[in-house]
Amino acid sequence: MLDNFQIELIRRRKKQQFIKMCIDDDNSPQETKSNLHFNQVDSNSSPVGNHSPYKGGREAGFDSQTEGYSRPNHSLELQDTEHAELKVGIQKNGKKYSVRTNRKRFFFPSEWKLFWGALQNPNQRRCFDILINTGARYNEAKNIKKEDIDFERGTLTIKVAKIKAKKGQRFPDPRTFKLSSQFLENLKGYTEHLKDNDTIPFLTNSALNLALKKILGKIGIKDKFMFSVHNLRKTHGNWLVAHDVNIANICKRLGHDYNTFLGSYASADIFDDKDRDEIKEILGDLINGR
Repeated sequence: MLDNFQIELIRRRKKQQFIKMCIDDDNSPQETKSNLHFNQVDSNSSPVGNHSPYKGGREAGFDSQTEGYSRPNHSLELQDTEHAELKVGIQKNGKKYSVRTNRKRFFFPSEWKLFWGALQNPNQRRCFDILINTGARYNEAKNIKKEDIDFERGTLTIKVAKIKAKKGQRFPDPRTFKLSSQFLENLKGYTEHLKDNDTIPFLTNSALNLALKKILGKIGIKDKFMFSVHNLRKTHGNWLVAHDVNIANICKRLGHDYNTFLGSYASADIFDDKDRDEIKEILGDLINGR
């Protein structure tokens, strides 16, 4: 009987064959190929244990209310919108989907403080609090169990991690990192009534993306279409960069390799002293050590 990993590899192989067939049959292969990177499933994505697999949407360029879910019925042609960095496509069922061509947007601390102040729903606050303080991927964050938190040492272990099949991984590589003392206090509240093997209650990716864009619009962020749940991971990494945290430590914390880090994160000099002070206020003693 095939396991999840083998099934996913077969599915990806068939997807690649389908895309190749579309290119070969097209009368304008160069134009089609130029749009292909928005639709191709990322071979870095693969199943994680017995959990739902990553399906490559984020790395492949998909962006929708269900970011991270591959859509096999996407058209290969994308249309421009009034926003230079946003394109739209149409599925075979006629529904539209959106694609961001620039995926490096993150929160400046002043923007985050406005967002957090407008966030009233306690379930949403819990989820966004975990994401901004850990830098975890959505699928990693939603699978955090109470037993993964070491309150004595002040650490969190991410066990349901992304598998990078292209780099030869077949099993998740757990990573353990420090948490701020103020966030640990929040976690005690979130897990107070949970058993050790229980996961912290987490909203769906779709629900969080809807809430994110709604509140960003409410506080006047004009390019709210550039944001998704994954931007909180970018934000966490960039805030560590702002305080000159060692790159190796950031990579280990986020589960990145060095090249991915260089291609995804900003330089420290885009932040001013006010930004750095506000980041310290938000992330607490995570910045200065324990």
